[in-house]
Amino acid sequence: MKSIGIILTPDNRSKAYLTKIIQNKLKMDKIIFLNDNRSEKTYDEQIESEAQKCGFSINVKVKDMLKKNKLEYRQFNVVDINNAKLISYLKTLSIDFFIFTGGGILRKDILNSGPKFIHLHPGIVPEYRGSTCFYYSMINENNCGVTAFIMDEKLDTGEIIHQKIFEKPNHQFIDEVFDAHIRSETLIELLQNKMYEKDSFTKQSPLEGETYHIIHPVLKHIAILSCIN
Repeated sequence: MKSIGIILTPDNRSKAYLTKIIQNKLKMDKIIFLNDNRSEKTYDEQIESEAQKCGFSINVKVKDMLKKNKLEYRQFNVVDINNAKLISYLKTLSIDFFIFTGGGILRKDILNSGPKFIHLHPGIVPEYRGSTCFYYSMINENNCGVTAFIMDEKLDTGEIIHQKIFEKPNHQFIDEVFDAHIRSETLIELLQNKMYEKDSFTKQSPLEGETYHIIHPVLKHIAILSCIN
């Protein structure tokens, strides 16, 4: 049996991941919380209502959830996944996989620290690599997808564990709620079925597919309008 942990950050994605892990009574072998004690945004009732429909609260802090549920965790007072102290700590552990909830590219040092890192990317790769892929997918495909893959040094080119398609939302809170929702739903499916224990995963060809960059505000507006009209 392979072990799995999670690296949390103080953001909406981690709120959704942790809430659904707790709701589904799933056990993490190790919890790490990257917390720089930032001032967290408070959302209005409409956004909170949409988050609740998706199974999590957008206004409950990650640290409060950890404490309320008496979950043991190791905290680092940074949110940099490539932090040297974090890397040194990971080298002392015997964990096979970590779910990485944050953003950014993992550098060689952390990729070689021992565990493999699983990322939930809001796009079906290799067709949708890069940034804000759910907006492009809504425009092109009229839906959204999530890919769970093993992270490597390149952008969204790692071995694929699991992919899941979602209908586009019927609200405008894509960044605040929907992004975290579809990633967390895919994560729970992966954990419940222990897909990380496969003998092998699906390899990608870095030469295939498309890499997208942050969507232009006009195209983003068009994608949002397609959800609420």
